[in-house]
Amino acid sequence: MDAPEGFTPYESQGPFLEHIGPVLWRDDPDGPVFGLRVSERHTNHCGTVQGGLLSTFVDFAMGRAIEAESDDGKDRATVSLTVDFLKPAKPGDWIQTRTRVERVGGTLSFADCSLTVGDREIVRGRAVWVVAG
Repeated sequence: MDAPEGFTPYESQGPFLEHIGPVLWRDDPDGPVFGLRVSERHTNHCGTVQGGLLSTFVDFAMGRAIEAESDDGKDRATVSLTVDFLKPAKPGDWIQTRTRVERVGGTLSFADCSLTVGDREIVRGRAVWVVAG
């Protein structure tokens, strides 16, 4: 898999993401960074990367960042997800996450995520998560 230096396969991606991956990652001081090399199979009828895939990737990245920051072992689920599509991505692009966890609370957690291709921001997302169960 053609990826920037330091990225390795993310083993805990789950069965759904195995269909779109492989998702790769590296552990940065600010939290996990995920990456995905997109191909033709990720495109829509216009030849750009499908918005549903980008939304899934944002949701996944925020969930893993909240999980890493909470360090309490509790399961969480997405309550609200807002995704803004700023620019298209195309086959061959390396899409990388930049996630910021705003707050991890006893019930709710809040996070933001940007997807970038190089220095170009292509997607911006925000989510609220709740402790499940």
